[in-house]
Amino acid sequence: MLRVYSFRRSGGQPLSMIVSSDGDFTFMYRVGGIAVHEGCLLVERNVTRGYHFVPGGRVEYGESAAEALAREVYEELGEEVQIGRLLLVTDNFFEQDGQRYQEAALYFLMTFAPDSKTLRRSGTFQGTEPGTVFQWLPVEELERAILFPELLPERVRSLPRTPEYIVQR
Repeated sequence: MLRVYSFRRSGGQPLSMIVSSDGDFTFMYRVGGIAVHEGCLLVERNVTRGYHFVPGGRVEYGESAAEALAREVYEELGEEVQIGRLLLVTDNFFEQDGQRYQEAALYFLMTFAPDSKTLRRSGTFQGTEPGTVFQWLPVEELERAILFPELLPERVRSLPRTPEYIVQR
């Protein structure tokens, strides 16, 4: 059964994220952006759980993956980004809080404008999402961080020249 979860933006505009659940599995369609600057990867950290992930979010009905990524980054950081080439297509299977998930995700290169305030940030900094903070994490430290999906550190160190499809269970 397909369920449409509706949320609202701060301006009251409804969102319809592509999420489906049959009670056993929850399927999500996600997009993520890989931004590397001066040897560091831009990551978001879930403050409560302590894990990291790259900026992005769920794709909405009627929106392309690139549009979703640009929208998510703008909503979370207040900045426009240039969406580059597709790097990874993943099927990520995981369990959290007793619920099983299948997350289909597309990961794109993304860049900020040279005068971007995000590029000048250091340490951890707040975006608009409650419960998360951003930081530029040195690529050589990615292995020590809890970064999801787990395939990212290796792929960020050596960005694929052509899109890769990876299944992670």
